[in-house]
Amino acid sequence: MSATAEIGARLADGVARSPLATLLRGPALRVAALALLCASLSACRAMLPRATTQPTVPSGNAALIQHISEQPYVTAEAAYRAIYVLWQGELFDGDFAALSEALLEGGMIDKSWSLTADQYLDRATVGYMVCRVCGVRSGLNWQLIGLGRYAWRELQYKQIGGPGSEMSLVGGGEFLGILARAEDYMRNVGKQAVERAQLGAAP
Repeated sequence: MSATAEIGARLADGVARSPLATLLRGPALRVAALALLCASLSACRAMLPRATTQPTVPSGNAALIQHISEQPYVTAEAAYRAIYVLWQGELFDGDFAALSEALLEGGMIDKSWSLTADQYLDRATVGYMVCRVCGVRSGLNWQLIGLGRYAWRELQYKQIGGPGSEMSLVGGGEFLGILARAEDYMRNVGKQAVERAQLGAAP
């Protein structure tokens, strides 16, 4: 079990064992535990590891893809810029703060996130963004609470996300593969997507 999942499990167990549990039964208890789990996941996202060195993220499409492919894990800035291209079909002309605000206003990222440009992303975070861009909201848990863990599972179900835990960090090559399959999905369901030439082929 990952550190994040363990923290969430302990918090949920704490609710179940507390005096409050005598008042909260059934759905009410589950909602309370779920609220604590959401809070714990938001806190843990802020503690995602950072890149030891942070090369300047290129501004061109081809250069951005090349940059991502050469990184051991995808950083928030690189992922945000690629997600913006997938969403809007063009590069974002602005710094990371402005980019984050644009994605937040568009509903592509969650308001509870406080990521810095050099933080590595886990699959839950990437899953959340890709689901938002692709309009994937078919799972009941995803519709109710939108947690990244359920988003990643939805991507796995639709064969956009690969195997593995939602808490693992996303490698550069893996991220490009997710983007390529997301584009294919958007075309298949009739949702506007940018041309493959802009985001590159699946590695």
